[in-house]
Amino acid sequence: MIFRFGDWELDTDVFELRCAGVVRKLEPQVFKLLELLLRHHERVVSKDEILAELWRGRVVSDATLSTCVKAARQAIGDDGEAQRLIRTARGHGFRFVAAVDIAPTTNAAPAAPSPKRTALALLPFDVFSSDAELDYLADGLVEDLTTAMARIPGLLVISRASSFAYKGKRPTTRQVREELGVDCMVEGSLRVVAEQLRINVQLIDTHTGGHLWAQQFDRPMADIFRLQDDIAQAIGQVLEPAVVRESYQHVRAQVSDRNAWLLYQQASGLLAVKGWHPDTFAEAVSLLRQSVTLDPTYGPAQAYLALILALGHRIGLLQEREAARTEGLRAADAALALDDTDSTVLGFAGCALADLGHAPRAMPVLDKAIEQDPSNAQAWAARGAAQIAAGAYATGVADLRHGIKISPLDNRLAVWGSFLAIGLMLAGQRDEALDTARTACRRDTRNHIPHIVLAATLLAAGRPKEARGHVAEAYRLHPQLSATEIKCLVGRQAAEGIVGMGAGGDAKG
Repeated sequence: MIFRFGDWELDTDVFELRCAGVVRKLEPQVFKLLELLLRHHERVVSKDEILAELWRGRVVSDATLSTCVKAARQAIGDDGEAQRLIRTARGHGFRFVAAVDIAPTTNAAPAAPSPKRTALALLPFDVFSSDAELDYLADGLVEDLTTAMARIPGLLVISRASSFAYKGKRPTTRQVREELGVDCMVEGSLRVVAEQLRINVQLIDTHTGGHLWAQQFDRPMADIFRLQDDIAQAIGQVLEPAVVRESYQHVRAQVSDRNAWLLYQQASGLLAVKGWHPDTFAEAVSLLRQSVTLDPTYGPAQAYLALILALGHRIGLLQEREAARTEGLRAADAALALDDTDSTVLGFAGCALADLGHAPRAMPVLDKAIEQDPSNAQAWAARGAAQIAAGAYATGVADLRHGIKISPLDNRLAVWGSFLAIGLMLAGQRDEALDTARTACRRDTRNHIPHIVLAATLLAAGRPKEARGHVAEAYRLHPQLSATEIKCLVGRQAAEGIVGMGAGGDAKG
């Protein structure tokens, strides 16, 4: 499809913006925005439509959207003075107001089928009380949870306006599935029990009517409005992993639709469900390479590929470490060139750069990821690990603690806790480092990394006998573990003691 306006052409088949035949450089997100506005030039395109098309429904700041619109205006010479091609409809969205001629191209390939995302609706909570303040709290709580769930990549969250049509009603799961088109729904209730606020929450499969997850929360009634954020965070922390797992199962069921987005989602879900291990890393890399091959312009897949390759290079979960390093750097650069405004892309690419030894480049990228989305736990953890590697132990420990706090059921806690333990050990907080490393070992009993870190901490505490057992366990879990990988994790001095113990006590170089 070619969109013509004045001397300009936007060619969607070759992904080009041309002015009088001269190709103009354009970032992918800006290209997508222009295409969306040109395709619907006869009407105002709402902010929600733009977010769904450009950021796949993820929550982004108004500043991010404004930056993208500004870049689109600059790209087509819309300075707002001599002409205004993209007009702001305040409170509604944006509209392309110039005359547009649309011409189909003869060699256009058939469009790929749209990916099927797991859809979730959060219904209004029942309130078993006549207290109006509790009713306000319940509505605010669901609204906060809706925002939190919308940040999960690949999850389609139905808008509050649609879900709240059921307020005061008791719809069946089948009715919700048919009317809203969702795979899962969240329902809940609030009541007062002995001066405590009791909240029950359930995640339900709308296809079967079965419960996928349920939990009860009790909180004091001292000041319910001050508790709203705490309750939303507590429920969201437990609910998000359950939703991610359910989303992964739906993605697996659609694996025959091998498009780039689904391959990316399958790789993400694979690690979330099965953990960080050599086999899952190899499979994730394969899926992400396929995704990037199918759509080289999809930034999240490029960034996630960079992250997995970088982590695999650093902590020994991939073979051919140098090849992984080279490919990881290339993928990180490609991701940032495609989209340097998305927090997920920034967080993945920044972490990759840090793990590949490019901390000066990584830090501003991670700073920007957190600025765009303060709830990006992965970016907080990556920035903390990078700061510890650079010798800034106190700030690194603080960032890692914050990342773990805002995502306390994350599947990556074994590794994040390992890096936190290293920071605490280097900061001289040996007892806390030991406790943190032991906790990390319990987080994932199939992961060798916490055992290496705990062994290093025990050696520093003068407890070689205990350390030896964890070294043996690390080699049992990862028989190909090398001295280089151990050094990358815990430093040269600690690595010498660990390698000397080898697998079960024999010297192993």
